[in-house]
Parts: sequence; C-alpha cells; structure tokens
Amino acid sequence: MVWLSDDFTNAGNLNLAMTVTNVFTIIALYSIRAYQVSDINEVYSDSDYVTARLMTCAGAVLLCAVFIFIDDLTSKERLIIFCYMIFRANEGFIDVLHGIDQKHWRMDYICVSQVVRGISKLATFIVLLWMFDLLTAIIGMTVITIAIGLIYDIPKAKKLATFTVRASKQIVFLLKKCFPLMLSLLIVTAILSFARYLLQQIEGTEALGAYATATTPTIIIPVVALLIFNPLTKPLADLLNDKNKAGYLKVFALALSLIVGITTAAAVLSHFFGAWGLGVLFDDTVVPYAYLLSGAAVAAGLTGLLWYMNVIFTTIGDLKGLFVCKLIGLIICLATAGMFIENFGLIGTNYVMIISQGVATLLLFVRLFWYIHRRPELFNKNAVS
Repeated sequence: MVWLSDDFTNAGNLNLAMTVTNVFTIIALYSIRAYQVSDINEVYSDSDYVTARLMTCAGAVLLCAVFIFIDDLTSKERLIIFCYMIFRANEGFIDVLHGIDQKHWRMDYICVSQVVRGISKLATFIVLLWMFDLLTAIIGMTVITIAIGLIYDIPKAKKLATFTVRASKQIVFLLKKCFPLMLSLLIVTAILSFARYLLQQIEGTEALGAYATATTPTIIIPVVALLIFNPLTKPLADLLNDKNKAGYLKVFALALSLIVGITTAAAVLSHFFGAWGLGVLFDDTVVPYAYLLSGAAVAAGLTGLLWYMNVIFTTIGDLKGLFVCKLIGLIICLATAGMFIENFGLIGTNYVMIISQGVATLLLFVRLFWYIHRRPELFNKNAVS
C-alpha cells in the first residue's frame, strides 16, 4: 500500500474496511467450523453446516450495510467497506467447505485452495491498485476468489460429501449451539476493532494507516497460530472422547509453547531489528513508527492465544466460562481505550489491546485448570461423575 500510494490514506481506508468488517466476519463465520470439525458423531449433516453458513454470511453482509449507512463515513469509505465485506463473506463460505475437507482428512485440498487464492488475490489486488484505485482492487480481488471457490473448492468438497442448500429445523439448533462460541469470538474481534476504530476517530485515517502499515509484519503471528491449532481441533476432540487426559494436555502444552515461543521471538526481533525491517519492507516514511512493532507483536500473540482457547473450551464444552472471561477483557477495552489513545497516541492502541487481552487470557487459563480439577471425568476413564 505504501509503495503504490503517495501517503497513508489508502492504507488507512483499507485498514478501516478490515477493522469494520472484522466484527461482521465473525458473525458470518459464526464459529461453525470449530463445531463442524469436532462433530465426530455427525449430529448435524453437511447440508446443515453449508446452509447455516450461507445464512450467516448473508446476515453479516446485511448488518454491515446497515452499520455503514448509519455511521459517519464518506460515500467512498462506505463503498470500500461494503465491497470488502462481500470479499470476507465469500471467504467465510469457502471456510465451511474446508471444514468438510478437514473432517475427511484432506488438508491438501485446503492447502492448495489457500495457496492459489492467496497468490491470485494478492496479484490481482496489486495490479488493479497500481492501474486504478483501492475500490477497483478490492472488487477484482473479490471476483477472483469467488471464481476459485466455484471452480475448485465446491467440486473438491462435493467429492467428499453430498450436500445441498435446504431448510431444516436442525439448522436452528446448530445456530443456537454455536451462538455462545460466536459471541466469545466476537468479543475478541471487538477488542481489536474498537481500539483501531477509536484510533481512526481520535487521530484520523492517516494515523490509522501509519499504525496499520508499521504493524503489518505482526499479522504473521496469529496466522501461524491458526495454522498450528486449527488442525488440532479434531485430534483434541478425539483425545477427549477417549478420555486420554495425558495426551490431551500434551497436545495443549505443545501448541501453547509454540505460540508463546513465536510471540516472544517476534517481540525481541522487532525491538532490535524493527526499524531495519520496516525500511526494507516499505520505505523511510514508515521507519519512524518502528517503536510500535514489539508491542503489536505481543498483542498479536495474545490474539492467537485467545483464538487457541476457543478450540480448547469448545472441546471441553465450557462456553460459558469462555464468554465471561472474554467479556471482562472487552469491558476493560471499552473503558480504557479512549484514555490510552488520547494520552499515548498510536502506541496507546497497543497498550489497550495488551492489557484487555492479557487479562482475558489469564482468566481463561485459571478457568481451564479449575475446570479440569472440577470435572476430572472429562479426562480420566477411571473418574466417577
């Protein structure tokens, strides 16, 4: 964005679109994938999952349209956000197809799809942004990903399972079942989105663009976290079903140590080499914002940990505890974000995300070990309920 633009305005507009649509994307996803993959007894059919996801994607697009209509935005900002929401909704539908692939242990289908879509949408976005503008680039990126979904993802999923779009009472039960987990994910996204949205409101679009550009490298941390724990959903569910406590805790600790290690390494490297790295990736206009990197790395690591805890609490069935702990983090964010940003500027965004997510993560760990102690029958074949 910085290379292809004269200032941080395009980066700010794109990040504003990402920030606003993040919340509605959680509604589109509705946490169906985690329940879908862990549904080893096939309580719901593939048609139920696909139809439910189509409904949630359509609802998310509608809610986003209402929000941008009533919010204080320019016409250009509204168009950019709405088109980006269509892109996110399409990605959300492909995700439920990947749930079918994952349940049948065809992670290779998912890998090919992600690689092809990643390269195609990036190339399309860069070319169209360079030739035209940000809105055209987003539209082009949306069209190419829809095409790949139609040509590749749907046929591959249909090779593994038979599904159709159909109305069913089971869909209502599925949506009710997934609602608490969706709500807990929505809280994490709201923490991140509110902090950035408030930065844009207080400091302006260019300030948001500068923050987003400088902290872009930290995106890799939650992405790597997703790559680590998404494939673990079914194995963790199987271990819990077999009441293999040692195996369950071993997998949990391994993934946790990887996420913590990656976050620590990223924060240390950002502190010592952040300015040099931003200079190589972008240009000298971004280097003055290198001081944001290490804190953003910690915040990104905490985001990854909170996502990981979604998987853990889904498998043990404690969605109430998951919701309450994250809600406390959101309340802290809402209460302190304005104060931090007004007093500390851009780095205040890091502070509020670290504190609010850090409290939520700590509470979740306490809750997890309390739950294991109080419900040993979940993990131990010899335990008495």
